[in-house]
Amino acid sequence: MPASPLAALIVKARRARAALPLDPALTPADLHAALRVQAEVAAELGETPAGWKVGFTPEGAAWAAPILACDMRTDEYRLAPGEVVKMEGELGVRFARDLPLRPGKPYTREEVLDAIAEVFAGVELVASRFVDSANAPFLARIGDSFSNLAYAIGGGTRDFRALDLSSLPCRIAFDGATKHEAVGGHANCDPLVPLVAWASEQIDYLGGLKAGQFLTTGTLNAPIPADRPAEIRLTIGGVGEAKLALAR
Repeated sequence: MPASPLAALIVKARRARAALPLDPALTPADLHAALRVQAEVAAELGETPAGWKVGFTPEGAAWAAPILACDMRTDEYRLAPGEVVKMEGELGVRFARDLPLRPGKPYTREEVLDAIAEVFAGVELVASRFVDSANAPFLARIGDSFSNLAYAIGGGTRDFRALDLSSLPCRIAFDGATKHEAVGGHANCDPLVPLVAWASEQIDYLGGLKAGQFLTTGTLNAPIPADRPAEIRLTIGGVGEAKLALAR
């Protein structure tokens, strides 16, 4: 599909690894338009979703954004000169089967649980492609996959049904120094709330939730800025550990 001006800007910023000024006139008109921008960016890059991130708009509508295969990391992320990223520790899930859209029949939490193969600890790095990102319109941020930069999947468990997912202990350390330690911390308390809501909506333009894909449910901590090499270690009690090295 032809790239819209906003999609073209995001692709340019991704390739340059630098934030660019955003003309407010490029802001998508509505949520559907923002989700189309995501698909246009993926097409321009020749990429497909390895997974998804989810959340809610200020009005309470569920949204999702693709985490592209090119943004997955297994051991390290190399910082560009002057780059500042923010780290989020998250609970992720991997799907055992598709969750096809069912118009008029919303998914229940139990049905979503039945479709999950495992839950895991995940490290997300975020950075906006827009200068003055704090003032970027919400729908433009959704078009930019809500600032997803990189994602690393860590250890997990298939024996998750007995866990209270809203009250898992979470610890984040940089080079061994604790940066965050708390129980729970998800904005919706239950991390599956945005996933269940999105499963029932799925108005994306990239094929929906598929077996083998993962979904990360949202941060458990206030994002931690980082601009220099460090070893990040996330531990989620009862689930597992994820590590990612920031390097030059």
